[in-house]
Amino acid sequence: MTLLNYNRRFLFLPTMLLAATFASAQIPNDSIVADFRYFIHQLEATHPDPYTNYGGKAFFHRAAHETLWSLKDDSVTTREELCWRIRAFLAPLRDGHTQIHYPETQGSFSLVPIRFKAVGDGLFIRRLPDEHQQLIGSRLVGIENVQTKDLCEEMMKIYPAENEIGKLANICGHGHQPVVLGRIIPGLRQDTITYHLMTPEGNTVCLPLPLISVEQWKEWNNGQMVQENRFPTENLTYTFTDKQKYTMYFRSTSIMARDNIEYMYQAGMNYYDDLKYCYDKVYHRPMPSDTLKAIASLPSFSEEFEKMLQQMKRNKSENLIIDLRGNGGGWTPITYPTLYQLWGDGYLQKNFQNYLYRLLSPLYMQKINTTLEQFNARYHTNYEFGDYTFYESDEKTQAVTDETRTRFVSNSMSCIQDKLAKQNGQPVYTPKHIYVLADADTYSAAFHYMFYLWKMGAKIVGVPSSQAPNTYMEVTQFTLPRTRLEGSISNSMQLFLSADDPCAKQLIPDILLTYDDYKRYNFDSQAEVLYLLDYIKAQ
Repeated sequence: MTLLNYNRRFLFLPTMLLAATFASAQIPNDSIVADFRYFIHQLEATHPDPYTNYGGKAFFHRAAHETLWSLKDDSVTTREELCWRIRAFLAPLRDGHTQIHYPETQGSFSLVPIRFKAVGDGLFIRRLPDEHQQLIGSRLVGIENVQTKDLCEEMMKIYPAENEIGKLANICGHGHQPVVLGRIIPGLRQDTITYHLMTPEGNTVCLPLPLISVEQWKEWNNGQMVQENRFPTENLTYTFTDKQKYTMYFRSTSIMARDNIEYMYQAGMNYYDDLKYCYDKVYHRPMPSDTLKAIASLPSFSEEFEKMLQQMKRNKSENLIIDLRGNGGGWTPITYPTLYQLWGDGYLQKNFQNYLYRLLSPLYMQKINTTLEQFNARYHTNYEFGDYTFYESDEKTQAVTDETRTRFVSNSMSCIQDKLAKQNGQPVYTPKHIYVLADADTYSAAFHYMFYLWKMGAKIVGVPSSQAPNTYMEVTQFTLPRTRLEGSISNSMQLFLSADDPCAKQLIPDILLTYDDYKRYNFDSQAEVLYLLDYIKAQ
């Protein structure tokens, strides 16, 4: 369904984009201006449609020139301020995959010990210091003198949102970061920030919280997470939730595994960063110094999924829960084999009615480690830079043949192609009921996985994703030559639903949890799982 590297890691990384309290290194203004010009050039050359959301090409360039002249008029000379100006310029694009990363600056940082949860009807507090535990579950009314609704709109000026839940997710990601709040709230104090709350009982509370260092914040946040671990938490882990083994719980924190790393290694792509990311951020374990051993030691997505299905088959388990909460994505193709394992030929002949338009650019060719000439030779085409490739679902469902299966298996991004071949169109096991747990942070490749499971008949449970079904997609990395700021640009556009579909911008779960549902489970960190287990019992 795609060529290569559909979604590299994206929002899975914790949003810890911070600023130093001391003055940043000065850079000549003409270098700042030149880097912004370079960025606009790369954006136009790489993005499938940078113009429409600005009102057209002329208005896109008008916005670009306004930013350019502001950089000159304000004599901007720091990487940090250039980053903020580019973010403000990009916000109208409403593209969560096109972004610029805040530079890592040495110095003293500060954060607020508070975390939020976005649900379909607002925000509530999900983590606080021990002395304020009685306020867990309180709705966020505002921060300092700015109400939550206005915070959402103001944050949209520096961070994009693809739908309504995305606006709330922005506050979840940045509402504890003074460096961000300071761009929105004039005169923000640098020692204490006040949060205005409404408790579950309906009382209003002003909660001033002191700023703490990043090291203290990480220790506090990690300690809170340890207390919440009652179900498997590591990527690609699973367990039965009941003694009778009727219900299996499968956890996926990232669409990153050995399968995509091996693919990158064999394709001659730059795999090391993704490999290190897997060990540091996904599996949280030391990476072996031997690179080949490090790759081989990672679990395989399709291999672990096959083992899990075999257990379900032996026990004739009826229910499968696939937990994609907080999963920010990775490589979509490593999920396709699991769909084949679940449905066999039923998956291969399914018409998902989706469309993908990809723009060919120098940055894209650099990403997939090839040249335009090599690309054309491989696919027997004569593309030029600026051309699009088009993937469109067949209008009619085609019968599955041996050739179809062989082609699918040979092209699969899987470490167990031999086992996939032995299926010969049959599923490993198809549970009677499949449920997908989702939240606002189920994003990118994780959203794709959720969507394909849903189209195959699974039920989505929880909170809408902050990614739109119809949106820009894939990340193509770039580095600004003078300031060395890094970021990514979408290089494709996906249309998963018709434009007039009410879910085209925000896919509503089949079982949508509201604030009252979380309240019923005492705002437990595993409220979605507990709700679903009760739902299954009731069936």
